[in-house]
Amino acid sequence: MDRKQFIKKICPASAIGLILTSEFLSACSKPAEEVVPTSDPVYDNLITKTKDNGFFVEGKIVYINLQNAFYATLKNVGNFVNDETNGILLLRKSETQIICLDNCCPHQGTRNRWSYANNKFTCANHGNSYGMETGQIAPCNSNTPFGNLKAYASAITKDIVTIQL
Repeated sequence: MDRKQFIKKICPASAIGLILTSEFLSACSKPAEEVVPTSDPVYDNLITKTKDNGFFVEGKIVYINLQNAFYATLKNVGNFVNDETNGILLLRKSETQIICLDNCCPHQGTRNRWSYANNKFTCANHGNSYGMETGQIAPCNSNTPFGNLKAYASAITKDIVTIQL
């Protein structure tokens, strides 16, 4: 048998064998080990600091723990909490967004009589409603019967909401 005939007979069989062998070996190989995430010390520290009362204040930053019973309702979209201690209204707008607003009524400064419906907060003191948009911000206790409540930047990381006042 000459070289050309040998290559024609052996090469296709070798190529098929090589492919099957590599598939077999990869199927028998050990699966990649699952990467276990390491703990996040910053997050763990905030969970510890917010454990007792559900929040921790550091300068002009407020950290809210959604595991705390007072704030747990914020796990559901559409729910809100009036946090009178920190002077803020928190609204769960979506799975990834919590809106934070000043809870001081622009009309006469009431902080404890809020309800929420139709994308507006209503103060039960005099029935005035206020939006959450940017622009035309109605200042606290300014006798303003309409406008938008002052908003604060907020972000969610796991069960911690960070608010920049």
